[in-house]
Parts: sequence; C-alpha cells; structure tokens
Amino acid sequence: MAVTRIDYEKCNRCGKCWDICPMDVFQRFDREIYIAYRDDCMSCFLCAIECPEGCIEVDGKRARELPFPY
Repeated sequence: MAVTRIDYEKCNRCGKCWDICPMDVFQRFDREIYIAYRDDCMSCFLCAIECPEGCIEVDGKRARELPFPY
C-alpha cells in the first residue's frame, strides 16, 4: 500500500503533505487535499511526519519497489 488515508475531520488543509511529498502523491483542488497517485508513494513517511494534525496514515509496505539509483 502506502498512503492509506487522510482523516478529513482532523485535516486543517494546510497543504504541508502536498508540499513535501517527493513523489507528488497528493493533489490539491479547492483547498482540499486528495491522494491522487497512491501507487507512486514510496512510504518515506514525510507527509505523516510533517502533518501538524496527525491525520495521514501510511502503510510501511510499498506498492512497488523502486529501482536502486546506482
């Protein structure tokens, strides 16, 4: 999996997850944040760590393995 859920009741729509995600998993539309590209998530947990409200859940298993860069 990867990013599994955003708790919209807790979310303050700050956009930190959208800004910090290196894989552009999130999309923003009318101040709402959506998980748009779940399969691209590399489970780095940056979105969950930076979320001030703690509303993002990330599963540690990657949807797919990324190639080693060297």
